Amino acid sequence: FSNRWLQKFKERNSIRQVKLHGEANSADENAIAEALPLLQNKCAEYPPDRIYNMDETGFFIEPDRTLATKRLSGRKKSKERLSVALCANADGSHKLPPLIIGKYANPRCFKNVNIGNLPMSYRNNAKAWMLATIFQEWLQEFDYQVGIKHDKQRVLLLLDNCTSHKINNLVLENVEVYFLPPNTTSKLQPMDSGIIMSFKKHYRHHHIR
Repeated sequence: FSNRWLQKFKERNSIRQVKLHGEANSADENAIAEALPLLQNKCAEYPPDRIYNMDETGFFIEPDRTLATKRLSGRKKSKERLSVALCANADGSHKLPPLIIGKYANPRCFKNVNIGNLPMSYRNNAKAWMLATIFQEWLQEFDYQVGIKHDKQRVLLLLDNCTSHKINNLVLENVEVYFLPPNTTSKLQPMDSGIIMSFKKHYRHHHIR
């Protein structure tokens, strides 16, 4: 059968390719139904410009596919991985610089570069993961920044229940933290509703230019 015939057959019968894994597939519909009204009530206490969401994502630095006019020999998939934390408010008027987490304290790409002048923050650990210590440092800086941005009016920060998101005894003057229940974030967390995907697409686009 031709590819065109197969595509038409899939369209007529509403057949589409889906992933059998991922956060969305682990979502608990009952938990979402219970959590959504609570989240809506909490968000109703704040205007959109004072509702924030932060989430992390991981991706490989090198793309696993490219465009070519001839067949290319195979090569091993790059294992160079970063974690990126993105944060913005609900109306998009305040997008914080990304937090990049890599493996190395002084990556070669930063040679002769003043990291402090880049539009991001950079931290490192052996696995390039978000750690509780890194998160707490970020949260304290976030508390300071939004205090300036909103003239000391408190903001709401939505977070998932990742084990690294530990507040412990941190005193936050300008931030109320609201943790989303387990197995609901793929449906309830704004960053998972296309923002992270868009960020990755823009990265890939600029990488192959």
